[in-house]
Amino acid sequence: MNQKKKKIKRNPFPKEIVNLPIKECPHCGSAHFVKFGKYVNVSRYRCKVCRRTFIPTSGSSIHYINKKEKFLRLFDMFNSGEVLTVKNISKKFGISILTAFDWRHKIFLALQLVKEDYESVTIANKVSFNFSEKGRKQVTRRFKRNLPKVNLCSVTDSRLTEFKFINLGESICKDFHERFAGRFGDRALLFFKNDEKILIDDFKQMIKEKNSTIKIRRLEKSLKMHRYKVEEFKEFINRFMRGVATKYLQVYANFYSFLQSLKPVPNYNKLLEVRLAWIKYLKMEILYQDFLCINSLSMHEYVAIKRKWKSNNIRFKVDFMENLINSYS
Repeated sequence: MNQKKKKIKRNPFPKEIVNLPIKECPHCGSAHFVKFGKYVNVSRYRCKVCRRTFIPTSGSSIHYINKKEKFLRLFDMFNSGEVLTVKNISKKFGISILTAFDWRHKIFLALQLVKEDYESVTIANKVSFNFSEKGRKQVTRRFKRNLPKVNLCSVTDSRLTEFKFINLGESICKDFHERFAGRFGDRALLFFKNDEKILIDDFKQMIKEKNSTIKIRRLEKSLKMHRYKVEEFKEFINRFMRGVATKYLQVYANFYSFLQSLKPVPNYNKLLEVRLAWIKYLKMEILYQDFLCINSLSMHEYVAIKRKWKSNNIRFKVDFMENLINSYS
């Protein structure tokens, strides 16, 4: 007698996810959709424009996660400001090292800041890191030695400090103004310097040139905070994280900026707001290759990773022409 095949039991969705509101279709962004049956214990929807079906988690960080309750618990910990290493995540939640690594990056992609204009006194300068291929095996020593510095720009105003990728090389002046054009309001007084050191004398000179009435004490306080945040970020990357691959540097920078503006209130809507988090993580290697080509790095010494995903399908709209770092800014 032929034995009947056992049906695969799918994990039910936690109530926190089931009750979250749906604003748009993750495939095309349309707000015109209707209910279209059920999947496990959540409603399935069908878009009237692209005619595709989706569920509340489609395209988000929790997309294709089997152990959803554990994933939400880890999200709560990061969202409350607790930072865990990959080994601690693996031990605490009973998952593999590789799964813990994946979960951490998917959560970091969901915890992104909303872009806002800078106001009042704004300080900006360069923060450099060595180009890193951490975790990528078989990279030659010659390839490591010849690589330029990776430049991020630290921007501080009265609210928080952000770290954004600029370019590779020495100078960031030209690329800085192109990248941040339009984000400085009329009331913002920008203090920008191309190297890493900004002195109070630079502020005094700027005040004379612009005939500003801003007090020196206020500037000294802003400069002190800016320097502290820069050093704290460097320690966060180099010491606590023991270095970060250039491939993931902007993702960690975004998470650090999120920690500075943290409001300790669980908000699972954040998991669904970044609808391309899953597909961006899935195609991160393609974006990384684009990043190397755009910055004229030698692709003949590039070593591809051997990982493959079962759910390797492209169903969501995403612009792969942008390089990796800018895609996660």
